[in-house]
Amino acid sequence: MSSLFGLLDTMSGALDAQQTGLTVTGQNVANVNTPGYVQRTADLESLAVMPGTNGGVTVSGIQRSFDTFTYGQVLQQQGLSSAADSRSEALSAAQSILAPQGGGDIGSALTAFFSSVTALSATPSDASARSAVLAQATQLSQTIATTSSGLAQQQQAMLTQARGDASEVNTDLQQIAQLNSQIQQAQALGDQAPDLRDKRDTLANDVATQMGASVVEDPSGSVTLFAGGVAMVTGDSAAQLSVSQAPSGAMTFLVQQGNGPPVDITAGVTQGALGGLREARDTDIATSMSQLDQFAYDFSIAVNSIQGSGYGLDGVSGRPLFTPPTQVAGAAAQMSVDSSVAGNPNAIAASSSAADLPGGNDVANELAALADEPVGGAGSPADAFASIQSQLGSAASSASTDAATRADTLTQAQNLNSSASGVNLDDQTVIMSQFQQAFQASAQVIQVTESLMNDVMQIIPSG
Repeated sequence: MSSLFGLLDTMSGALDAQQTGLTVTGQNVANVNTPGYVQRTADLESLAVMPGTNGGVTVSGIQRSFDTFTYGQVLQQQGLSSAADSRSEALSAAQSILAPQGGGDIGSALTAFFSSVTALSATPSDASARSAVLAQATQLSQTIATTSSGLAQQQQAMLTQARGDASEVNTDLQQIAQLNSQIQQAQALGDQAPDLRDKRDTLANDVATQMGASVVEDPSGSVTLFAGGVAMVTGDSAAQLSVSQAPSGAMTFLVQQGNGPPVDITAGVTQGALGGLREARDTDIATSMSQLDQFAYDFSIAVNSIQGSGYGLDGVSGRPLFTPPTQVAGAAAQMSVDSSVAGNPNAIAASSSAADLPGGNDVANELAALADEPVGGAGSPADAFASIQSQLGSAASSASTDAATRADTLTQAQNLNSSASGVNLDDQTVIMSQFQQAFQASAQVIQVTESLMNDVMQIIPSG
């Protein structure tokens, strides 16, 4: 009888083990499409046959089919892809400001301005021709100033966006630190805490999306998360990321770890949305704005030099057409028609001699010829602006191509990680069938054992 009771005990343990295996397999199948879910495996372990025991099987633990290498590749590619996407979106928006669809850009305003000057040179005594030049000069200066202001507003919006992203990063870092503590405690009790680990991996991926990240796990189950070249999470301690603005206007990224002083990690923020924003804002767009300032400065100086040498219909000379810029920086945003000319078409100069008024046109001819002459260190005004457009367009095109390439690379890394750590339905179907068969066999043994015990009980005399 003792052997039959031992067999029942062994089969009871087997039922529990197979049931656990079925439950884990069912969880895998149910979560096949759950983002961040890592396949689980019920580790079965045979119980050694000791004197007075019948051996059997038990579940030694639930393991995740986690692949450190492929997961690390996903984090790396996520950071690179997110940076490329962020930069591409920002430069596409900048292009629409510098060269809006449907016209109304600086190039069109330049063409209209020089057309009005050419018309003035043909009919210098026509008051309406001077009015047209003044109107087109006003439109051109406003278009340049508005374009510069639009790019500056985009830069400010990107700074605000970066601060919002940094806030999200800080929330994720705090949660990762808390999960580190919970996982350490669970692992110390023999629980691998697979659900907590899945959640932590997902949060690390979110950090990688925002600023790039890598993780290193220690034997206790805790991870150290690196981003921007520094440790952002160590054990149950998380650093704080902040975004500020340098005197130059560029974004700076600061990290404070505990009570220590803030550390500037700007140079290390090259990945994730923050890395893409930084490159687009402080390199690509900043370059276009500097070029536009130089263009506005050179163009204003060149036009004013010619305009100031001539006489208006009122016989006054020496008036600039555009407000003279005092420096290159900010010249585009501050460009406007000079107050001495604004609202006064008669102040537009067409002749270099008061004696030739109102029919002299040599100044108007010289101004019209400026359309084909080098301005500053660049080519003609149209060529100079086209160069600015080309620079930004080339950067935007390169960013778009990079984003597409990075998206493909990320997909490949995700697929590789899914193959190593994700749920394979075909495999799970086979495993589930094995557990079902083992469960049914164990139940059948129990049934037979119970029948044998009943038979024995009937044979044994009752008295």
